[in-house]
Amino acid sequence: MSALLFGRIFERTRAGVSRLFDEAAGGRIALAPVDDLVYPVMRVLQDGGVQAWLALVHGHPSQDAVQHAMHVAGLAANFGHHLGLPACDCVALVRAGLLHDIGKARIPAAILAKPGALTEDETALVRRHAAIGYDILRDSGMRDPVVLQAARHHHEMLDGSGYPDRLAKEAVKDLVRLMTVCDIYAALTEHRPYRPAMTRADALGILRGMAPDRLDPDFVDAFEASLAPPQAMRGGAFPAAPATMRSDPRDGGW
Repeated sequence: MSALLFGRIFERTRAGVSRLFDEAAGGRIALAPVDDLVYPVMRVLQDGGVQAWLALVHGHPSQDAVQHAMHVAGLAANFGHHLGLPACDCVALVRAGLLHDIGKARIPAAILAKPGALTEDETALVRRHAAIGYDILRDSGMRDPVVLQAARHHHEMLDGSGYPDRLAKEAVKDLVRLMTVCDIYAALTEHRPYRPAMTRADALGILRGMAPDRLDPDFVDAFEASLAPPQAMRGGAFPAAPATMRSDPRDGGW
């Protein structure tokens, strides 16, 4: 498949995900179009590898919640394939990746794109997005447990320090652990209004530093391996983050 076709598939999928986020602002989404968005992602990954998908993600002028959803969906499907998960699980991971942050549709855009640090009240509001997203999907009739768990629990940490339910250890399911690693890595390597993107090496260093207390070290190691050639991310799109960068709840709360 040519780069031109990859780009067209990406833009159509992004437009569909954007419509879902617009709908979610009203509290519900139509589920019928979701799988029409999943399989184009799988096709690009199968024909071009994760590097083709990530080139499209990082080359797009919009680095917003919709773009983040696209980013996580590609990373999660590639990671699942690397782990040898069956195709049905990889499809579920794409679906979950596209919808995991749907609750951010009901968080004011001015807070998500605020150039500086968040206040305590703003941080508390941002952290509501996981529970809000779960409610939107449940109320819309979503029954896929992977999607529902990913939406609600992708900010849970193994030491119980996450949110919204402060799950710990075995209560954090394996596919959620996988999604959390992808979510944090994606956020760190994306350019945001409040900070530059991290390099791949720096982002992986953050993930390793969160293991074993907060992240599963086996998943962190396997995720890094999933990005190895020929699946390696094309770097250099954005400047490296300064060493003094602090955690921001909009980045997964690392």
